[in-house]
Amino acid sequence: MIDAPKAKRRQWRKKRGDAMQQMQSGVLDHLPLKERWSREGKPEAKRKKLKPLTENFEQKEKGLVLSVHRRSCQVRLQSGKEIKAFYLAKSVDEAKEFPAVGDFALVGKSESGSENFIIGLEPRKSVLTRPGPRTRENQALVQAANIDQVAIVMSLENPSFNFGFADRFLLATNFNGLPFILILNKCDLMKKIPTEIQEFIELADNTILTSAEQDTGIEELKEKLRDRISVFSGQSGVGKSSLINLLVPNASLNVAEVRKKDGKGRHTTVASAYLNLPQGGAVIDTPGIRALGIMDLTTDELARCFPGFFESDIFDCKFKDCKHQSEPDCAVLRRIDEGLISEARYRSYLRILGGLG
Repeated sequence: MIDAPKAKRRQWRKKRGDAMQQMQSGVLDHLPLKERWSREGKPEAKRKKLKPLTENFEQKEKGLVLSVHRRSCQVRLQSGKEIKAFYLAKSVDEAKEFPAVGDFALVGKSESGSENFIIGLEPRKSVLTRPGPRTRENQALVQAANIDQVAIVMSLENPSFNFGFADRFLLATNFNGLPFILILNKCDLMKKIPTEIQEFIELADNTILTSAEQDTGIEELKEKLRDRISVFSGQSGVGKSSLINLLVPNASLNVAEVRKKDGKGRHTTVASAYLNLPQGGAVIDTPGIRALGIMDLTTDELARCFPGFFESDIFDCKFKDCKHQSEPDCAVLRRIDEGLISEARYRSYLRILGGLG
């Protein structure tokens, strides 16, 4: 007798494979919406059916993608009107990219005039990526597009500073040539910044000490974000949503306390969103992701370019393939012994190195 959960999984995999074939052929765009993607082990969701589509769109207009959902996006058109636009499987397959928050898209209206569809994306000037889901971990998904800088929120206490998370963002911004702003929130909880965190501060382009509770550093933060498109990210519990509520008065983001049992945050941001700032510019609020995609980085490249390991960023280990583990005449291990590189950052490097291997 076949186990029921296994049978369901097989059925789901077959259906997913059929859907991929339909997407590549363009057939998927002509199916009722409720017959498209579904989560494993869950019944089909009851969704609105779309009428059969044609490729002749009478009205076309450019727009900015504000948020991305399962098969649709919220888009602000050039006229200022905000609409819901579905994205076509065929268009996604041709562009090799799903729409992302911050994208500039071409939106077409169906002949009936009742639905809007994203039919093309403009080239992106910059991106920030994250790993795909468990079944597609090697596939990079664009978290945000067309950004000017990356601002990450870290807390000094409750939860404690996470070097692995911060180092991944620092690497990603370095490789994309983007400015990196470090926001140290909850500064009221610690009188003195530890040496290892001070070491990381020196690697950031800008560092701002804030306290959402005491309204500290908010004006300085507003000035750094003015007239710029900034990714605003941070792990759960660091106070990112509280800061955004101060920056964007009408955002009204949910805020949750840190769990007492493990000191980790609760997820309150579930999807990326584009939020305009009153002083000009915008922040793209991203979920408290636990990892950032640096899949294109090799172990050799990481060992040669890890921020803060080398004076003037010049690799000076004896062997060109040194991974800074147990190799002789390793400049990084020597600097650790001399106290120039903290154990916390070295452990962060080893975790990232292990993930690439």
